[in-house]
Amino acid sequence: MIEVSKRWASSVGAGARWSVMVSWSSDGGQAWHDVVPTACSVDESTGQQVRWKLSCTLRKADAEGLTVFGCRARVFVSMHHTDSWEETIQLGEFRIDTTSDTTLAGPSGTQVAAVQVTGSSWEQQLMDSRLVEPREVSGAAIDVLGGLIREVLPDAEIVFDGGIDPGRNIPATVVERDRWAFIDGSNSSETSVARMLGAQVSTDARGVWHVAPPPVLDGTAAWTIEAGKGGALLSAVSSEDRSTIRNAVVARGESTDKSVPVLGPVTVADHNAWSPTNVDTPVSKGGFGTVPIFYTSSLFTDLSQVEAAAKAMLQPRLGVKRTLDLTTLFDPAKRAGDVGVVQTTDGPVTVVLESVSCDLVGASMTCQTRGTTGTELITTETTTKGETIA
Repeated sequence: MIEVSKRWASSVGAGARWSVMVSWSSDGGQAWHDVVPTACSVDESTGQQVRWKLSCTLRKADAEGLTVFGCRARVFVSMHHTDSWEETIQLGEFRIDTTSDTTLAGPSGTQVAAVQVTGSSWEQQLMDSRLVEPREVSGAAIDVLGGLIREVLPDAEIVFDGGIDPGRNIPATVVERDRWAFIDGSNSSETSVARMLGAQVSTDARGVWHVAPPPVLDGTAAWTIEAGKGGALLSAVSSEDRSTIRNAVVARGESTDKSVPVLGPVTVADHNAWSPTNVDTPVSKGGFGTVPIFYTSSLFTDLSQVEAAAKAMLQPRLGVKRTLDLTTLFDPAKRAGDVGVVQTTDGPVTVVLESVSCDLVGASMTCQTRGTTGTELITTETTTKGETIA
């Protein structure tokens, strides 16, 4: 949740007046051009490697000099409380990916020259900026991550959140080519610093880098959405999809130095009898079954790190996907990663927002949410040399 005033929160769904501005720069942020877009949407997702996406349409006259070569953009949304009081939040900082000149129909049959623009948050720049030759890195996590990020983005601000230790030692490791895979990486990345820390690395609404634990449902709810008169919930369409659900993680530490003993494997699984993804209920009796993922990394130095990483990997994969359709009464301060409560006809449901898609000119939003089990539903087993240690 982006921090806003109580007046903002109470005004959602009460005839609030909104405006949107796109600010772009061609010189690395030294000078900014503020323009009003004719169309603008911003998408944010905790499940994508690139956290933020931008799509907007600008008048041709407002986009002179805007190209894909080094240009960047920011998006701002304002709620106008009164004629003299407006409250503004930022929704992402983007590099420009594409520009496309087009002609749009204007009033009374006129034609308006426009530029359609797309952009991505800075994770995409780190993905593109692969290493030209292998490099050995080691040291504190904050120094290793800071070096790899600021080599590409010298002005990057990096924050460690939620008890993630910035001083955690990263043992000497050779990064072959993929800078981003080593920083955070995809599901197949076996030497990710973020995974070793039990964290995710991404940018926030202001473009600040955060190294933070993945969102879980046992956190404090940032908001409540209610249906009916005065509420913000127009419809809650619930659907179930098991394709991305996993209920166990098997992780181990395996150094490239063969003289260093293997750590684990550590198995983290959902053993709660009330959970729909409980691994102990057989499929023959209506159970979900055991659907694991496996992870091995050379960055672990003790079993506690292996266990923490396995738990962090499992949390986003438990639970049921739900879709909340907030088609008219939107609140751009609600962001992906928020824990919230949705009041439905069946009672309150606690969810994590996994993605938020905002049409900022049309003032509508659609959210993908996840309702999962909390950390109390996860138990751990450590297996060494064929023995199980509780």
